Amino acid sequence: MSNKRIGVVIVSYGHEQDVANLVDTFADQLKTGDRVVVVDNRKPWVLKDAVGERLEKHGAEIINHDNGGFAAGCNVGAAHIVDDVDLLFFLNPDTVIDDPTLFNSLRRVDEQWAAFMPYLLLPDGTINSAGNALHISGLSWVTGLDEKPVEGSSEVTDISIASGACLAVRVDWWKRLGGMEELYFMYHEDTDFSARLLLAGGRIGLLHSAYVTHHYDYAKGDYKWIYIERNRHVLLLSVLPLPLLFVLIPQILGVNLGLWAIAAKEKRVGLKVKSLRLLIRDLPAIFKLRRSTQELAELTPSQYLAKMEWRLDNPNLGNIGSNKIVATGYKTYYKLCMSILKLLA
Repeated sequence: MSNKRIGVVIVSYGHEQDVANLVDTFADQLKTGDRVVVVDNRKPWVLKDAVGERLEKHGAEIINHDNGGFAAGCNVGAAHIVDDVDLLFFLNPDTVIDDPTLFNSLRRVDEQWAAFMPYLLLPDGTINSAGNALHISGLSWVTGLDEKPVEGSSEVTDISIASGACLAVRVDWWKRLGGMEELYFMYHEDTDFSARLLLAGGRIGLLHSAYVTHHYDYAKGDYKWIYIERNRHVLLLSVLPLPLLFVLIPQILGVNLGLWAIAAKEKRVGLKVKSLRLLIRDLPAIFKLRRSTQELAELTPSQYLAKMEWRLDNPNLGNIGSNKIVATGYKTYYKLCMSILKLLA
């Protein structure tokens, strides 16, 4: 239906001016019944004093929240409006809406899609993300990077993972999944949400007729490295059906050995150890999450494997994915796993 009420959720952590600029760019696309919530996730809470008037003139509401991570901020914002809208739309503070018909495009998306995203473009018009791949190792990376988007297409196509920088979710599916998983704290929250949604039988789409511009600044740091590594394992342990997890263990161990070698080369072994300690500390919470996640499972292990990527095309790993031996090995392993899972079904 084209009269869907959209609830925009923006989580800010020291991005006061960016948030105000973002809301300015889409305010004229809002309709009666739409809501905008900005969660100030950083103490001292200065967002309201800094840009409150600019936000409130567009009807945006500001919620102060103790920082429990990005997922917690999203959940707090969504809870404030989820019963009053039909579609939740999460936007990063460093995005802007240059697409003058974006919100109309969001409203027209068919109900078969549980979640979807427009193209996420860099300021030069090339793709920042056309969805993310979920590799059988648990690694995840953007697809379509630096390519040009398909122009003139109004279709929605299946993807495995939607970027949290511009994520649209039907309210009924948001409630069904219980929102984002706060165990992740930072990084991989959107990957986990999409992975759980797929397992529950939902479809995730890329909306080709719309785009959001992302002023992306690739951040590096110890905490990012630690949490990405820890959270990759949280996802594998909580989301993958048990038969699928078992058949993938050999290559998961192999990838981990490779990452330990990379950590040693880059003098990051200490960070890898910290990541492992966090993972072990949180195992009880991870297994609790696994129980609740698997209760919603609708896909068989082989069906879920079909949603995952065997090609190792991660741009952060250089050209290893184009190595014929590596590619042939992964393809053969993937087919073997699929055959085993179908035999076990």
